[in-house]
Amino acid sequence: MIPGTPEMPAQPQQSGGSAQKQASGASEVRIYQHSPILYWWVVWAYGYFCALLTYTQGVQLTVGEGIKPLLVHPQPWVGVSYVLVLLLVILATSVKARGVSSIFLLVMLVLSVVATYFVMNMEQLFSTPPSILVHMNLAFYMLVSTVLFVVWFVVVNIFDRLAYWRFRNAQIERVQLFGAALGRAPESYSVMHARLTRYSDDLISDKILSMGFLGLGTSDIDVKIAIFGGGNENFRIEHVWRATGPMRQVQTMMGPKATIVM
Repeated sequence: MIPGTPEMPAQPQQSGGSAQKQASGASEVRIYQHSPILYWWVVWAYGYFCALLTYTQGVQLTVGEGIKPLLVHPQPWVGVSYVLVLLLVILATSVKARGVSSIFLLVMLVLSVVATYFVMNMEQLFSTPPSILVHMNLAFYMLVSTVLFVVWFVVVNIFDRLAYWRFRNAQIERVQLFGAALGRAPESYSVMHARLTRYSDDLISDKILSMGFLGLGTSDIDVKIAIFGGGNENFRIEHVWRATGPMRQVQTMMGPKATIVM
């Protein structure tokens, strides 16, 4: 060191890998779109619950000679409630309930529950025609729930993950595994700016069936992108499980090139 020259403080050294990682952050963010069968977990889960009740509280019923006795639950509310859950899921996966329609649907559900409660407590309806007797045996609950569970698991964890949207800095891609073999052209956009808007206002699917009231839930993401060369592209990613996390990652990665609306 030259005399009279002030000593410079030592600079901490960082490894090249850690410094590059801190500078770039996440290299990509993947957002998966699910099919409506995602919400059918309620049917197979409640079916297993009904099977447990039937197994522990059921009685044997013989329907003919030489036929193995059936195990059924003596109370008709078990079968009726299973039918109501099934109809609710069919409705949720077929009709979107947003805005005023969601309030109307909520009122209808409350009235249906109240009406069902009073109907189930009217004993004459179960003893005189027309009778409301809905009984499923143990084998029915186990068979239907197991088949639904297998289909649900394969679709949600395998088939739904064969296609996804990939965000990489200023590039947005629609990735479809084995898409070339199916004759599907890839989609790729060079983005000047992207606006992602999350919609989680479907009463049944987003709030109830996907447990949105517990902080989980699903959402639809509207994406509007301004591309290089002029013009805009719009698309919607539906039934995204816990969409808040990946949207925040997109915001962190793209910075001012992305506008996130929660």
